[in-house]
Amino acid sequence: MGAKGKKKDGKKGEKKVKSKCCRSTPRCKRCPVVVFRKAKEKAARKAAEGGA
Repeated sequence: MGAKGKKKDGKKGEKKVKSKCCRSTPRCKRCPVVVFRKAKEKAARKAAEGGA
């Protein structure tokens, strides 16, 4: 999946992801870098709970 689109965010439903990172500091919540980083953390957490 590309950077565009919507990602599911547990409590708030779907989040619209910006197509390109603006590289501001701190990064905004819609930034693709932040969204994919959080998705990786969530996947790692699920794997640790279920697979260990």
